Amino acid sequence: MRITERERKQYLKQIKKLLVCKGSKKRKFLKSFDDNIEEFLKDNPDASYDELQKNMGTPQEIANGFLENESAVHIKNQTTIVKWVIIGIIICLIIVAITFVAVFIDAHESNHASGEITITEETVNEYGEIEEVVIE
Repeated sequence: MRITERERKQYLKQIKKLLVCKGSKKRKFLKSFDDNIEEFLKDNPDASYDELQKNMGTPQEIANGFLENESAVHIKNQTTIVKWVIIGIIICLIIVAITFVAVFIDAHESNHASGEITITEETVNEYGEIEEVVIE
């Protein structure tokens, strides 16, 4: 017995009820799936509702397959986000490390910028006081 348009719509309606996702994704999937049904019926014009379900799957099987695929995509997207966050943190740490090294080098060079080295010596004068004497 050939599948009726009413049975086809009922089949899609059952799938729609089982899909738990945004309306836009649901509509897109159902449109694509309806195109697949149309192709199946072109190749099998005398197919019954049972034959349609055997070839395409029950509404529950179709919804489960869709949701499993969506879960995999969601996990992949979250993994990608975490990867980019880690890369961003590493880049920030590298920038901070380079900045600290540059500041350290600058401070070190400014201390020795004149090229002069001053040597001092402490001595005790005749009154018992400590004096600092510069030796050049």
